[in-house]
Order: sequence, then structure tokens, then C-alpha cells
Amino acid sequence: MPDPSRERTWAPGLRKRLIALAGVVGIVAIAVVLLSSAGVLGNQGGGEGIEQVTLLDPPEVPGQSDLSVGPEQGKLAPDFEISALDGSRHRLSDFRGKAVLVNFWATWCLFCTAEMPDLQQADLNHGENLVILSVNRREPVGAARDYLRNITRADGGKGVSFDVNALDPDDTLYREYRALGMPATFFIDPDGVIKHIANGPVFLEQLEDALLDTLPSGGD
Repeated sequence: MPDPSRERTWAPGLRKRLIALAGVVGIVAIAVVLLSSAGVLGNQGGGEGIEQVTLLDPPEVPGQSDLSVGPEQGKLAPDFEISALDGSRHRLSDFRGKAVLVNFWATWCLFCTAEMPDLQQADLNHGENLVILSVNRREPVGAARDYLRNITRADGGKGVSFDVNALDPDDTLYREYRALGMPATFFIDPDGVIKHIANGPVFLEQLEDALLDTLPSGGD
């Protein structure tokens, strides 16, 4: 016959272990959901007409022989070819002679949404001297397109658009640029050199300050 005293001693210990195990499972489940939402897990990005990002060597420019290539301030920005949301392909080095902002964003990133109207305003402020290359991370092309159409602008209207609205379907470019968090913006000067890196949202005043030494000489 079982000893009732032993059963009473064993049962509370089992309950504690089961509760602890349930807590661990819950934490893991939450982590998986968050990582999937952030595009770290899974490969849900892309869609019809969207090709993978192609990483390229930057073109050689006289006077840049002493510069190394890398996603760091003072280095030549890694070159790449990327698909826009309409399926057209664009190469970073095609915009040499202009300042370029490479901005990584996603629909789940609230700070990305918050800064977009100011990014668009900076783009309007500087006309042909500035190119904003907006890069969505790992999301379906239709979702990215619809999201941009529905962002509320500073003037109260709906929709933002940039010079290139692009998509990085599997984070190839995001990993190459070693961005930290979201949003992330790389300020690249007309010679292809990274002048500033912003990990986190940047609003109009900060954008204009960073563009002072990023825009082409004489650019407004």
C-alpha cells in the first residue's frame, strides 16, 4: 500500500516543476513570435517580380584606393542591386554624384512609421541632390506596398513614397550592412562613402544636420 506521506511530499515538487516548465515554454513561444515578426525567423519576404539582393563590389574611383569597403562610417558603402516594389532593379552605385540614404524599415516597426513623413520631407527639400532608397525587410511585396500607401503624412494626407521603394526579401542587405535594430539609416555621400549611421528613428532636424556634409558640394 503506498505511503500517503510520500505522495504528499512528491506531488508539490512535481507541480513546481510543471509550472516552471510551462513558464519556459511560454517564454520560448513569445520569443519565437517576436523573432518571426522581426523577420529573424522564417522567409516570408518577397513576391512576384522580386529578386534576391545581389551584393557587388563598388566601382573604383580615383583617389579612393586607400578606402576599404564596409558598413562603417568613413568606408565605401557595400554596393548592391535590389528590386523595387514594382520589380525594377536598382544599383546603389548608379546614384554616384548624389547623396543617398539607405533606410531599413518594416511594417511592424512603429518608429519606422513615425520617421517616414520626415524622410519624405527631407527628400522633397533636396530634390535631385538626394536619393532615398527605402528598403523593406523580409515582408510580402503587397503588404509593403499597401503599408506605404496608408501612412499618414505630416500634412494629414495618406501615403509616402521615395525615390526607390525596395525590398530585401531574405535580409541579405540588412546583414551585409550589419544594421542594429530598426529603423536603421545609412547616409552615403556622392563618392559612395558612408558619412553617418543612425540606428533608431531620425526626424527632420537630425536629418538636415546629418545631410550638411553628405549632400554634394553646393547642393541645397
